[in-house]
Amino acid sequence: MFEGKRMPSSPSEKLFSGTPIAFGGLSNEKELAEICPDEFKKNNPWSTLAMNLFFEGGKIGHWKFKSSDRATCGRQLSCFSALLGTFDIPHEDKEAVAGWMLSEMLQELPEYICK
Repeated sequence: MFEGKRMPSSPSEKLFSGTPIAFGGLSNEKELAEICPDEFKKNNPWSTLAMNLFFEGGKIGHWKFKSSDRATCGRQLSCFSALLGTFDIPHEDKEAVAGWMLSEMLQELPEYICK
């Protein structure tokens, strides 16, 4: 899986190291659920944003990504989207990991704009 690349060493590096699965899911989603920081497992604005996007959709054109590399941003969005589509982990874990992903992808918590 990491041929020619260095292995992720920190939990946050593992967030975007999985492979999106056809029809939803991420190859490492169960591991991410296990290592997700506790702050995302309770009422958290990042997780709330993730669930708003999950249930209602939304616009992301105003988001400010931490990375300026388009490929990196695309990879992060692909992993985020795949995670939202999973049925293999409990909803609470999906909510927590998705919030964690957003907090690592974005410079600041964006305003939620519904479709």
